[in-house]
Amino acid sequence: MTTSSNRTTIRKWLQQWPKVELHRHLEGSVRFETAWELAQENPELADWSPEQLRRAIEFDGERNFAHFLSKFETLRKLYTRPEHIQRVAAEAIEDAARDNIRYMELRFSPDHFATTSGFDRDQIADWILDSANESARLHGITVRFLLTIGRGYAPEITTRILAIALRTREKGVVGVDLAGDEIRFPAEPFAPLFTRAYDEGLGITIHAGEAGPASSVAQAVTALHAHRIGHGIRSIENPDVVALLKQREVALEVCPTSNIQTGVVDSFATHPLPALLEAGLAVVICSDDPNISRITLTDEYTTALIDMGVAPETLAQCVMNGLEHAFLSPAEKTPLREQLAAELGHVLLNSPLSRPE
Repeated sequence: MTTSSNRTTIRKWLQQWPKVELHRHLEGSVRFETAWELAQENPELADWSPEQLRRAIEFDGERNFAHFLSKFETLRKLYTRPEHIQRVAAEAIEDAARDNIRYMELRFSPDHFATTSGFDRDQIADWILDSANESARLHGITVRFLLTIGRGYAPEITTRILAIALRTREKGVVGVDLAGDEIRFPAEPFAPLFTRAYDEGLGITIHAGEAGPASSVAQAVTALHAHRIGHGIRSIENPDVVALLKQREVALEVCPTSNIQTGVVDSFATHPLPALLEAGLAVVICSDDPNISRITLTDEYTTALIDMGVAPETLAQCVMNGLEHAFLSPAEKTPLREQLAAELGHVLLNSPLSRPE
């Protein structure tokens, strides 16, 4: 049995690990203190108490997919000035660096920041990318970006977001993401758009197999050319889908705490992460929306090790999986691979698990 003292010791050890983050939404990475300050500038939110705002934008105990997504409806109301968007982007990078994340692909949808504010989507993308890149330089972290397309977006919005992704490649945009309700909005209608993205050389990651069935994962791979799958936890329910993922070398971005909070998994004890690893799939452990979930990537590693029985060596392989499946060139991966391997080897040698109580 792991005591709270032991858990704290293990978490401190895992905090030292170099990490790779491939599935983190900027929209869900807003510090509460920042959200509170920004809310004061929106008349619709200015009269709220801190407790009201916290319930609206952070996990409040209700494990329901639609309820979790409703947090974004309040979050999108925070941005009334360009500086607000720039600040959130910079702080998200700073927070990742503080958690010892060495490489991160931060994803965002310009539409999220435009819906309430009325700001131009192209300008929003530039504000985020410029601010985040400057923060990355200041904090010594390598960052790239993914633009998210919502399954419920109008066709003209999806086309525009892809155009923004292609225009901003020199600012670090390396791929596109499809997110949203995979049951109400199947992936297949997006095939022409993502085929174009694929032909243009963008990396493709698709939210699938989270609330939807394993067949949603197969559709993402075969129709949308997915290199990675966001979540993908229900893949384990279909051996043919598992075989497809292995054949195509498609990685899964698994976010355990998010899966519990959205209600798609009942508990860490029943989470399919260990089964996915046992099946030989390439898994990367990620945080999804850390400030909604009130976690860090270190917390996810701690949960995987203590609550889900993932061995430290397997956890280290998940870190390396993140780099191998990152949307980087081989030349860009080489120095990061050497750095990560050396540091992981060092921390594994100093494991508190191998020392007597």
